[in-house]
Amino acid sequence: MLSILGRRNDMTLPPLMNYVDGRWTNEGVSERYVQRHPATNEVTAELPETDAETVGVAVQAARRAFDQGPWSRMKARDRKQLFRRIVDVIERHADELSWLQTLDNGMPIAYSLNGRVSARNAVDIFDHYGGWIDKINGETYPDFHSNMQFMSFREPVGVVGAIIPWNAPIMMFAMKVAPALAAGCTVVLKPSELAGLCALRMTQLIEEVDLPPGVLNVVMGGGGTGRAIVEDTRVDKIAFTGSNAVGAYILSRSGQNMKRTTMELGGKSAAIVFPDCDVEAAGTHVMGLSSTFLSGQVCSTTSRALVHRSVYDRFLDAAARQVKTIRRGDPFSMDTTSAALISEKQTRRVLEYVDSGRADGARLVFGGTRSGGELSAGNWVEPALFADVNNRTRIAQEEIFGPVLSAIPFDTEEDAIALANDSGFGLAGTVYTKDISRAFKVARAVRTGIMGINGYGVVPSSPVGGFKGSGLGREGGWPGIEAYTEIKTVMINLDA
Repeated sequence: MLSILGRRNDMTLPPLMNYVDGRWTNEGVSERYVQRHPATNEVTAELPETDAETVGVAVQAARRAFDQGPWSRMKARDRKQLFRRIVDVIERHADELSWLQTLDNGMPIAYSLNGRVSARNAVDIFDHYGGWIDKINGETYPDFHSNMQFMSFREPVGVVGAIIPWNAPIMMFAMKVAPALAAGCTVVLKPSELAGLCALRMTQLIEEVDLPPGVLNVVMGGGGTGRAIVEDTRVDKIAFTGSNAVGAYILSRSGQNMKRTTMELGGKSAAIVFPDCDVEAAGTHVMGLSSTFLSGQVCSTTSRALVHRSVYDRFLDAAARQVKTIRRGDPFSMDTTSAALISEKQTRRVLEYVDSGRADGARLVFGGTRSGGELSAGNWVEPALFADVNNRTRIAQEEIFGPVLSAIPFDTEEDAIALANDSGFGLAGTVYTKDISRAFKVARAVRTGIMGINGYGVVPSSPVGGFKGSGLGREGGWPGIEAYTEIKTVMINLDA
């Protein structure tokens, strides 16, 4: 039977404690929760379940560091120097962090070491935002009707509550913490209770650069810990990546003190396949997004394949061939291509969606069952492909977050655009075609925050985020800085 305990025992884990006001502590922690590895359900760690009172201590530390400490008023040159040291320390430990990520959430090690969610990508994110520190500028405005000089300044928004998901813990840590610190904010971060080890190790490494106490705080725990951050009126902004249900809750509660919010939520993204593309390559790529890497547990996964009817069968055949190439098993093996689902709860949820698809009349081409043999103790589900899916059914409208792809035929370009837009989400998407005019027309017509042509990716300098139910605001690039700043207008009466 597959086991990850040997790997866990060979690793040096970070302190299994909270990090508050510049020190590691278990003060105020009376309960702990168990984190299990998705590939085997073996225990990887026991971590603090932080209550509201202890969260309040962390928030107060961040509040004091922002209001009274040097960080928000630090000279750009000094803050840039600290960022350089953060980049250096993460880069030195990049491989270690990537192996820890595989222990944290079951990501196949080949992706954790080299993919877009690797520690090296986190290095690039911190490096990118370090470069913005001395470029966070305001503006001056021309005289309008009086001898008054108007100018604007960008000031840090304040204390940030950052809540990150389990599926890319290193990258998500960087995407929240780097722009917030670059802008001069202080942070209280809560990792997912399903994968908290990377955030603790990243914090331990950043501790080496001697940030002022209270600038970065990390509290562990589940929903109650997150609620305490969201509901604390001393927090000025919430930065969240996760489910729509939690996002809606955060919005409803943030009105208490008009918290600013940035939220990247769910997706039901469409891959649109036209007959003039390389259909076999498109089928391989789209099915691969659901069957390899995190097995569809990525919010930007194109989980709807809208395929022109003339090449529909060829697409399905290519998808079937792709699934035969995947390798599941030991996540620490370089040969493994695909991850288990994150939890037993998520496994049951995905299997329920498979049952729903059948009940709604879709044709299950392959997959959709729980894996047996040496994988039976873990959260493994065989990648599934549904054909002839009605776009109004649950498997086409709701985010499954698992290895399930729904294929839907279309006849015209207008049909494809209408189907892609017939969704409550709008996070990502792709269009596969050799016709560049069509590619741009469709990319602009689909209401989604990210749209790729013959593939897509993410880089630190490019904004990401969603339309409709997929979120508010943007992360990445200059919009990531804007999200952590407020604009102040100052006017001077030159006649006084």
